[in-house]
Amino acid sequence: MSKKEKDNLNKTDEIFTEKIEPSFISEEMKVSYLDYAMSVIVTRALPDVRDGLKPVHRRILYAMWDMGLKAGSKFRKSATVVGEVLGKYHPHGDVAVYDSMVRMAQDFSMRYLLIKGQGNFGSMDGDSAAAMRYCITGDTLVLTNKGIIPIKTISQKNEEEIDLTILNYQGKKKNADKFFNSGKHNIIKLVTKDGNEIKGSENHPLLVWRLNEFNAPTFEWKLLKDITQDDYLIINRNFSLFSEKNLDLKKYYPTINLKYKNIDLPQSMNNELAFLLGALVSEGSFHRGQILFNNKDINFYNKIKKIILSQFKGIEIYERDIKGDCKELSIYHQKVVNFLNNIGLSFKKSAEKEIPFSVLRSKKEIIKQFLIALFEGDGSVIYKTDKRHNGKSIELTYNSKSKILIDQLKIVLLNFGIVTTCPYQDPRNECLKLIISGVENISKFYKEINFFSQRKKAALSKIKKINDKRMSKTDWIPYLNNYLRKNYQNSFIHKNNFDRYNNLEKNYLELTKFLNNRDFKMIAWLRKNKFFFTKVKFIERLNNKENVYSIKVKSDCHSFIANGFINHNTEAKLASIAEELLFDIEKNTVKFIPNYDESHKEPLVLPAKLPNLLLNGSMGIAVGMATNIPPHNLSEICQGIIYLIDHPECLTEELMNFIKGPDFPTGGIIYNANEIKQAYTTGKGSIPIRSKTEIIEDHPGYFKIIVSEIPYQVNKAQLLEKIAELIKNKKIEGIKDLRDESNKDGVRVVIELKKDAFPQKILNSLFKLTQLQDTFHVNMIALIDGIQPKVLTLKSILEEYVKHREIIIKRKTEFDLFQAKERAHILAGLKIALANIDEIIKIIKKSKDREEAKNNLIKIFKLSEKQTVAILEMKLQQLVNLEKIKIEQELKEKLELIKKLEAILVSRKKILNIIKEDLIKLQEKFQDERRTRIDIQEVKEFAQEDLIPNEPCVIIITHDGYIKRIAPETFKVQDRGGKGIMGLTTKEEDVVEHLFTTTTHSDLLFFTSQGKVFQLKAYDVPIASRTAKGQALVNFLQIASDEKISALQHLAELKNCKHLVMATEKGIIKKVDISDFVNVRRSGLIAIKLKKDDLLKWVKPSTEKDEIILVTALGKAIKFKEKQIRKMGRTAAGVHGIRLKKNDKVIEMDIINFNNKNAKLLVVTKNGLGKLSKLDLYRLQGRGGSGVKTAKITDKTGEIVSAMVIDETIFSQELTGDLVIISIQGQVIRLPFKKIPVSSRATQGVRLMRFKNKDDKVASVTLV
Repeated sequence: MSKKEKDNLNKTDEIFTEKIEPSFISEEMKVSYLDYAMSVIVTRALPDVRDGLKPVHRRILYAMWDMGLKAGSKFRKSATVVGEVLGKYHPHGDVAVYDSMVRMAQDFSMRYLLIKGQGNFGSMDGDSAAAMRYCITGDTLVLTNKGIIPIKTISQKNEEEIDLTILNYQGKKKNADKFFNSGKHNIIKLVTKDGNEIKGSENHPLLVWRLNEFNAPTFEWKLLKDITQDDYLIINRNFSLFSEKNLDLKKYYPTINLKYKNIDLPQSMNNELAFLLGALVSEGSFHRGQILFNNKDINFYNKIKKIILSQFKGIEIYERDIKGDCKELSIYHQKVVNFLNNIGLSFKKSAEKEIPFSVLRSKKEIIKQFLIALFEGDGSVIYKTDKRHNGKSIELTYNSKSKILIDQLKIVLLNFGIVTTCPYQDPRNECLKLIISGVENISKFYKEINFFSQRKKAALSKIKKINDKRMSKTDWIPYLNNYLRKNYQNSFIHKNNFDRYNNLEKNYLELTKFLNNRDFKMIAWLRKNKFFFTKVKFIERLNNKENVYSIKVKSDCHSFIANGFINHNTEAKLASIAEELLFDIEKNTVKFIPNYDESHKEPLVLPAKLPNLLLNGSMGIAVGMATNIPPHNLSEICQGIIYLIDHPECLTEELMNFIKGPDFPTGGIIYNANEIKQAYTTGKGSIPIRSKTEIIEDHPGYFKIIVSEIPYQVNKAQLLEKIAELIKNKKIEGIKDLRDESNKDGVRVVIELKKDAFPQKILNSLFKLTQLQDTFHVNMIALIDGIQPKVLTLKSILEEYVKHREIIIKRKTEFDLFQAKERAHILAGLKIALANIDEIIKIIKKSKDREEAKNNLIKIFKLSEKQTVAILEMKLQQLVNLEKIKIEQELKEKLELIKKLEAILVSRKKILNIIKEDLIKLQEKFQDERRTRIDIQEVKEFAQEDLIPNEPCVIIITHDGYIKRIAPETFKVQDRGGKGIMGLTTKEEDVVEHLFTTTTHSDLLFFTSQGKVFQLKAYDVPIASRTAKGQALVNFLQIASDEKISALQHLAELKNCKHLVMATEKGIIKKVDISDFVNVRRSGLIAIKLKKDDLLKWVKPSTEKDEIILVTALGKAIKFKEKQIRKMGRTAAGVHGIRLKKNDKVIEMDIINFNNKNAKLLVVTKNGLGKLSKLDLYRLQGRGGSGVKTAKITDKTGEIVSAMVIDETIFSQELTGDLVIISIQGQVIRLPFKKIPVSSRATQGVRLMRFKNKDDKVASVTLV
């Protein structure tokens, strides 16, 4: 490098170095992040408070307005709209645009639809909207210029540019330029009564023929999921499309194998090869690597042999004679065998045969040759006497065991204009028989295809002798005859029939004289297309999802023919109410800005006569913020704005007299006026919303919960899945069946309950555990002036709307004023011209050209250039007197209008009155009833008691500390002395210690052997089966390892009692006030102070007027008055109740109510004996005595294990009067109390229970 070059380079470095400024990367990141955040907020995520729209929604609505897709126009394809938006305004991908467009057409998302959609725009089950294109399964055959091909074979990619010609619904050839694999979807299968079949996604539209709301027959696009058995499907038969060239076969040559003999293979599909394939499909078979062909017809056989030898030069074939005068040949050369397989000849069994793809992808003549050979092999034709027509008829059929082949054949024959009937199965041989009926269809087969053999050709040629005017069901046009006769009082129409194409053709010219324009077009289209109308046989929702495919068609209609059906996609236009957002946009009411590439201009905001932000709400997530604005009722919002205009200083509470709360499109019930008020006054809040439900009793004891509305934005399918999951996991019990009976008329979810279930409790559980009850979190953030994000209150949103409308009306008025002044100026010039018309004409005639005439008029009459141009362009007809009057009248009107507009511009009050008038008109035009009910009460939190029914239960506790809860009806009633059933499975050496009845809502007090007390709800005790051992108490109570539960009480039964009387195993007794146990902390309380060798055993309520009885194991009992025990504190030790002998212990303490005159003492011994004794036999003694004998204790009886005081008179109120006894080994018996005999005090009793195991003993006893 030279010195001069180095100096120049150094100078350049110095210049750039001077321009570089150092910067911290943290600052750069901060600035860049904020720039990006604001870009997202302004251009994508948040709505503008003025029109309630985000940029993408605004661009979609404006594009549709600009395209002329207004409410009164025809629908246009969604893809067209998306393309317009992408190309001109929003280059962010078609998914973003289409999804935004779809939402504006969803009646479950928008309170007031802004786009009117035709087709499937999604559902509240979370189903996606129909693609902008169609979705059918991969085996669907599409008519193209490259053959009749399954749609999935068009491309192996998920999305690819293609170049295909297809047929649209008018039979015109159109270009398809894109292929899509749309993934797996739920599939609906539709089959018509004539056997035409198609499978597609629920959102796939087909063309149907039906009666509209005016009972006029019409063509309509319907989604597969909406088609019913009353609909007629439209089948194309009048237009055909075959491949433009024959398939090149060289790429299907098998791999070269040197072992094979060199045999020539055909390079492209030809007539002879197609004929051979037809013969092999019908009469061929595959066996041990060889292709076999046999036939009785020697000419047909020789034809096939000749084709094989000519198509595969050098081949050798093996021939033999077989049974039935048949000749058979076999192709065993593997090069030929593999080649034929490669081009689509199936080697599967006869029930799975199909038409080779190489045939379907070739020209019409190729398919014809294939069909000739196919029908020659398995087709038949019979010329026979037909009683129905008093003459002859032809029966033309094709027979095959393969349904795939039959379905393909129906579609191929349709492409020749031949309609076939629904195939029926021959029970003798399981063959499907496809019939071609009707003179027209048979004639087409005769002319277009025919047979090979002379015999069959001759039989088929008899069709020429049959009356070609004979009616056929394939020529029928439903509804047309009745419609014409009902709507046209014309003798010609009433005397003739038009329900067949031949009648329509014959009477067409005469008929058109009487038809209105709509009916004329309809009948002309029918006559041109000669559609085949076939009614739906069945519609089936398939269990498994399948891949669906689609193609994009470059046409206005986007339709194409597949499987004979005419297919379609989604369409859209502006809803009528959306136009209120765009009215006057052409009057310079809003500012327009350049689009992304400055090739077009787009509005910065819409004029928005409609208060859209509150009407439809909005939701979106920006960087660092999110908006969630609920929708509202139009009438309420309009009334609120009018009140605000009249009372600008009003409070939010006053506005809420008009705007009651959100009004969701899905209905439901919202709760808590305070939450609504908070959301409106602060811009933030949480509003509870609950489904609308009803409990219905179908039959006595059988209930259903009907859900007719669900919360806004809740996915119904996911909601049902959640309920099903809760049922499966037994988190909610009592539900027998769950069904979704929703349809286009609304939501209907049926929850069927089991017999005697508690419907309100189950419904409460569903509200608590599922989105049947949800919360709408309000966060009203929107852009002010399109720039500044701000949390807005209800009043501030309305104020911003009014401010925006003031600007719009002012700009509109200025525009109208300018236009009026411009027109008045022109009219004033025309008036001058008419007053001086002769002189004007003279000046014009003298002028050599237009420019000179213009200048002369300006100079002489002091006119402006615009006035002069208008005069020069004035037509001669305006010179008449009538036109002069019209101009003067129009000028007068314009001057009055100018005065009115100028008055508006200087008066804010007039502008506000215009806003109010606009709102009143909006209300009159679009008002509807509120959908969401408001309950001003606060929705309460569910307590466990709200979710669990209060029903009887039995609590069982074992000696080793296991507890469980079971239903009383678990044990059936048996006779005294029975063996009973197993009540639980205890672990080794464990015994049942406590068995008692209560209700699930009861508060249970657990008194331990160590003198402590704990509290637990009965429903917190786990439910277990009859034989289960239960769960360890240590899971629920904080008890020590050596601590046992000695007594239980339920607080619900202590309402009329004052004290709890406690007794220990050593005979110590104590009385404590019940109020001391109302609030028991989780860690428990001390109930009694015990000696080291003593255990607390019994705790029972008393009224202070009662008597107390203590019973010992060795048969002693003492009865004394409760008053002999003084009331003590919780920590006191107690006093002696009975004096015990050595080795004796107290086994029961019970309370004798002072009202019990008929009470008896029940005693049950260890060996299963028991008795009842009247309490009168026990004299009152003083506390601390040794008692009297209560039972004769022997080896036969064993010690007393249970005793209780029983009054039979209370059974009808509280108890069923049954005694339940459970043994140490878990054996249980339930027996009627009445079967226990009353005995004297000192007897041993009778047998109550026999044990399965001789070592078993009684453990516990209770009454139920």
